[in-house]
Amino acid sequence: MKIKYALLNSWCERNVTNKEIDFLLHISHYQDERGQIMGIYYRDVCNACNMSIQTFYDVLRSLKKKEIITYTSVNYDYDITILDNDFSYKGSYEEGYVNVSKSVFDSKSFKSLRAKEKMLFLLFMKVTHGAARSYRQGTEDFYKKYMDLLGVTKNILRTYLHSLKKFFSIGRKNGNHYVTYLVSIFKPKRSESETDQLLGHVVKADCRRSKIKEIEDEAIKDTIQLVKQYRKEARDQGRDILGIIKDSISYSVQNFKHKILDAKYVHKLVREQLGLKGALN
Repeated sequence: MKIKYALLNSWCERNVTNKEIDFLLHISHYQDERGQIMGIYYRDVCNACNMSIQTFYDVLRSLKKKEIITYTSVNYDYDITILDNDFSYKGSYEEGYVNVSKSVFDSKSFKSLRAKEKMLFLLFMKVTHGAARSYRQGTEDFYKKYMDLLGVTKNILRTYLHSLKKFFSIGRKNGNHYVTYLVSIFKPKRSESETDQLLGHVVKADCRRSKIKEIEDEAIKDTIQLVKQYRKEARDQGRDILGIIKDSISYSVQNFKHKILDAKYVHKLVREQLGLKGALN
């Protein structure tokens, strides 16, 4: 759930639209450390971002044309990579990133912002979420910086600043502009952990690709626990637990015609693949 600081300026330069921002923030919740997202389903995005099916496809093609994402289609869903959002190499985290796991991104107040207001919101997160929590810059330079980044006039920028006062303390004193994030707004995180969101998404995508239509929430939770439970064993064998889970879900359908996600049976198959004996835990 991270967007590298370095991407924000380029997104401004490429004039990302409101729905494109919503799309990017949504899929970023399900990315791995390389910025890759498996199994983005158009209906899920349409529901989460309040967009039509046609808008989904327009956004997908536009972001690819702007060289912000790449994607491949798999039946009715997509494997997407957010370009230059790779956190898999040493030192990548030190480059800085915006944490989008905050519950503020789900709020009506944020969703009602215009495209460039959302971009300014992200840019303010960049400059205020260090140890200082506050950002100061000379007023003249402050206006020039954000007018240039967003391609707007001073009057328009002022309206954006007014809109963002719901999220930041913004003021001017002694020739400087100050921006401070409001702790009460940014502290709450989503109720579901980043790991559970990612794993839940991956399990649902695997089920969809295996043509399982009946997926109970409890079965999803139990399958997520399998990933956590056997991650170490798989790693010790030089294997990917998510790949093992995927193969087990697919096998349960293809060979035994299960049309539901049967977490207990998947558990049995996982243990068999890992060569584990004895009773199920």
